[in-house]
Amino acid sequence: MVRLWKALPLTLALVALSIATSSCSSGGTAQMRVINAIPDASSALDVEFNTSKVNSSPIAFDSVYPPAATPANYFGVSTGADTIEVLLTGTTKNPIIESSSESLTGGDYYTVVLAGFVNSPAAAYLISDNNLGLTSGTVKYRVINASAASIAQYANGFDIYILPQGQGIHGIPQISGLTLGQAGPGYLTFNYAAEYTVWVTQNKSTLPLFSNTLTPNNPQITTLVIVDESTPNGFMVSPNMLTLIDQQ
Repeated sequence: MVRLWKALPLTLALVALSIATSSCSSGGTAQMRVINAIPDASSALDVEFNTSKVNSSPIAFDSVYPPAATPANYFGVSTGADTIEVLLTGTTKNPIIESSSESLTGGDYYTVVLAGFVNSPAAAYLISDNNLGLTSGTVKYRVINASAASIAQYANGFDIYILPQGQGIHGIPQISGLTLGQAGPGYLTFNYAAEYTVWVTQNKSTLPLFSNTLTPNNPQITTLVIVDESTPNGFMVSPNMLTLIDQQ
């Protein structure tokens, strides 16, 4: 499930913060990680939850905080009406994502994707990480579209084909019309194979835009994030997805 972190006027943001603070002792803790996919930010980012900075090092573009590891690293956030604000590293004013609020559930795991162009504006997308439960003989893949450039280049989103080695694009895509900030149906389960290819096409097309080849362990759970890259002609969809091995 994907939720857009809802922007609040300052007065409501302060109310939300008050609620979040009062809920810290009773609501438990949610586990979070943050992906920076904002391609035109002038520096790395700092992220504040409930007005407190959570990252001990700047969050560079095309990276995750806490740093990528297997199993995935997370940090704890008190549950309730939590607020998030995103700033350029080292600054305290003029956030590139204004204070916004979302309700988190204690014990749940989430990925927050910071995506879009700075002046579009950028937004924080809250995605549930229901990735528990490794099963021998299977692999799970999830694809997130965090490409700001895809809005103009591929307005109807991407189709995703996840196929074993040697199989070209055919049949019905596992994910159809994947637009900015979306994670499709979440984690998809496949029988284990030594190699899988993830093909990305324009919606309702079988012509590949690019593909990434994966060589998973048995078992393994993987998140793939479509991001942008800078080119002489501006920002374009990158052919190299950010690959996070959540569990193995």
